[in-house]
Amino acid sequence: MSRPGLAAVATLTVAMTVATPLPLEAAGAERPTEYEVKAAFLYNFAKFVKWPDDEPLGATFVIAVLGTDPFGPALDSTLAGKTVLDRSVEIRRIDSVAAASGAQILFIGSSEKARLGEIVTALGTARVLTVGDMDGFVERGGMIGFKLRQEVVRFDINLDQVNRAGLKMSSQLVRLAQRVISREGG
Repeated sequence: MSRPGLAAVATLTVAMTVATPLPLEAAGAERPTEYEVKAAFLYNFAKFVKWPDDEPLGATFVIAVLGTDPFGPALDSTLAGKTVLDRSVEIRRIDSVAAASGAQILFIGSSEKARLGEIVTALGTARVLTVGDMDGFVERGGMIGFKLRQEVVRFDINLDQVNRAGLKMSSQLVRLAQRVISREGG
């Protein structure tokens, strides 16, 4: 897997620290909202994950939101005009796992907490990076779970699930995780 360039690492590092609490007057402007930061993370995750070559990506890079959308306009405005792997980013709001077909990243909303096991099972080994922010997300089979700690957005990774889907995650991204679940010691 090729390594992301320094600019990509810097971008992810900035995204990690952008939610650091600062007095507004010290920051010089309003801090981004929690979901603006999470939207930026989704974009940056795409730069640090490699999808298998045996399943070509479509004409666009699709980020889908399953269930109630907590982002509101933040996801669209944050990703407007962005590209991933030389494809424009397309945002889809969906109401079924079947509609996730063709998505590279699937954000599973907290409204789907009761169905999470069913959703993960339905996805099977689909080449879809699953992300969520509900409690217990990575423990229950999600791949990247956001955590809000002291007003800072962090994340955990379930590397076993990432590998099961045939995705390759940059070690740089894994190192930034608060916690990593893996058979090799997580």
